[in-house]
Amino acid sequence: MAAAPGATRRSVSNFPGGQIPSLRAVEEALRPTSLRVNGRQRMGDHYARTLALWRSCFLAADGIASFGFAPDFPRFWEFYLAYSEAGFRSGYLDLWQLRLTR
Repeated sequence: MAAAPGATRRSVSNFPGGQIPSLRAVEEALRPTSLRVNGRQRMGDHYARTLALWRSCFLAADGIASFGFAPDFPRFWEFYLAYSEAGFRSGYLDLWQLRLTR
C-alpha cells in the first residue's frame, strides 16, 4: 500500500463528502439517544474476501468499455478494489456489524 503521501486520499474519491465513522464516534453519537450498542462483530476479514471476489469478477468481465466509463476507469477501479482489500486484510481498515437496542 505504498504511495506518495496523500496520493490515495486524493485519487480515491468514489464517495465525495463521505465519512467513515470510528466505532467510538458511533457510540458517542448514540449517547444522547436511547440506543445502545448491544453487540458487535468484526467483519473486516469477510469484507477483504468480498473485495477480492469483486475484483476477480470485474477483471473477468467482458465489455466494460461499452458502459461508457472514462478510459482509465478499469485501471482505477482495479486499484481501488485491491487497495481496499489490502487495507482490510492488514487490519488498517475494519468493518463492524453492530446490534443496537433501546
